[in-house]
Amino acid sequence: MLSKHKIPKMWIILMALMAMVLAVSACAAPAAAPAADSGEMAADSGDEMMEEKHFRATIPFFAQDWSPLRGGGWNMHYLAFWNAGPMYIDEHGELHPYVFNEWTPNEDMTQWTFKIDPDAVYSDGSAITAQDVVATWNLIAHPATTHQRVTLFLTGVVGFEDVFNGEAMTMPGVVALDDSTVQVTLEGSDPLFHKKIATNLIGPVKASVAIGEDGFEVAEWWHPKNNPVTSGPLMPDTMDLNKGVVSFVKNPNFWVAEPMLDRLTVTSIEDTTIVTTMLANGELDQGWPPNDATSQALLGEDFFECGLAPGIGGFFLNPTIEPTSDVNFRKALILAVDREQIFNLSSPDGRGWVPTGEPLRALPGQDPDFVPHPYDPDAAKEAMAASSYADVADVPKMIMAGVSSPGTEVLAQYMAEQWRQLFGIEAIEMSPQFDSWEGPGAPALFRDGAGVRVPDAALMLLGSLHSSSNLARNIMGGYHDPEVDALIEEAVTKGANDPDRIALAQQAQRLYHDQWMVIPIGTGCGGSAKGNVMPWVKGTRRNADAQFLETWTIDIVHDE
Repeated sequence: MLSKHKIPKMWIILMALMAMVLAVSACAAPAAAPAADSGEMAADSGDEMMEEKHFRATIPFFAQDWSPLRGGGWNMHYLAFWNAGPMYIDEHGELHPYVFNEWTPNEDMTQWTFKIDPDAVYSDGSAITAQDVVATWNLIAHPATTHQRVTLFLTGVVGFEDVFNGEAMTMPGVVALDDSTVQVTLEGSDPLFHKKIATNLIGPVKASVAIGEDGFEVAEWWHPKNNPVTSGPLMPDTMDLNKGVVSFVKNPNFWVAEPMLDRLTVTSIEDTTIVTTMLANGELDQGWPPNDATSQALLGEDFFECGLAPGIGGFFLNPTIEPTSDVNFRKALILAVDREQIFNLSSPDGRGWVPTGEPLRALPGQDPDFVPHPYDPDAAKEAMAASSYADVADVPKMIMAGVSSPGTEVLAQYMAEQWRQLFGIEAIEMSPQFDSWEGPGAPALFRDGAGVRVPDAALMLLGSLHSSSNLARNIMGGYHDPEVDALIEEAVTKGANDPDRIALAQQAQRLYHDQWMVIPIGTGCGGSAKGNVMPWVKGTRRNADAQFLETWTIDIVHDE
């Protein structure tokens, strides 16, 4: 249930006034911006700003890799501006053509045939071909490409596992029948495969530009210095990775429609309080400021929309290493954490929902009988006593990985303090990174999450709890439960409207929940459906993929 704990209005006003006083000094950073020929925001002054439709965005870290083949990262929020996907799913869950304009399955849904739009071309005017699609998918399936979410899309394709494990370079299940036809053969029936691939995260790249003779990705082919070829409404123009400024300009050969924007600039600004001030001062059009009372007072509460998002997020426990290989130890850690307090720390203004740990939340198929793990210190002590670590001296050091933001660190510190007080556990290391997925350097807990690109219970679990998913393979240290896998594998073969599809998914979720595998965190908010933009930015929409939709329609309209 949505919680609304209001902060007194007088305090909001006072904090807003304080922020305005600090605005002068906070805005000093943009004054040090490089010259306009670097594509930075400095080019946005005077008449030029009125002449050019310039979308000025920001991310909170310095991204050194802008390849469209990574499948994740803050910069991927903007991938839809310059890379076209096979198809896309809108904010209502409806499927739309893009590079592919036709798709047809065979009778048992084990083979899908896709046709490329004859008008689809790259920024250099050359046709997007079926051979490019095949080469791109083989490339992102290989571990050397380090695509973060490829298992969500291509798991089940014949030959995917061999390429994903580095044992092959090509998938026999993906072939080009001719220049405009791609055929995909699956290991089993999948009625929703076409929707799984409807994402910018696996859009085709021009093979002759991005892929070397050895079959691997060409280093920095996407950098403007290397004359990249892309497919979206915009294309790379300038990149100063050391200063954290990347710009894109209108693609003259974009085939869907002429883009409304002339330029997109993404600037790295790590201090999110500065982002708030710059947005309020009209120096940015879009950004990711902290959702606190000061930002709400300066930007308006409507800037921070909150809709319950499907998916699961939290600190996942690694069942393959000590001490979290012990189910009673995992149970003790989870029972010692108060989810209400986690929510209060995550959402000072009370917006959102207390985390439950249910993967199927907010999806058709959400289990009405799902019972979250309670906060029960006494039961936690009993579970610890029943574990192999009743003597706290036997507990090895635990690494909590993925603690990469101040907000996440607050949550991790709260958990660690609970464990110290209840159990006497002291040896806890918090880090944004870690040494290895396996062995002594592996994390016992990892902060991450999984969502779903298609509003479907079976696909949600295939991409999160199934042993083929990135969450299971890596984040949970190789989690593999044959019974959970079998239920999910059977569920995905059922028709979209078959009630067994949901029933099987719910059964798999219950089995996983009983294994005490995650400490849920967060507020349940999926972020702004409009993408955290200011009022003068028109036409922005985002889907469950966190991708901007139909970016060629986004416009900048300043009131007279």
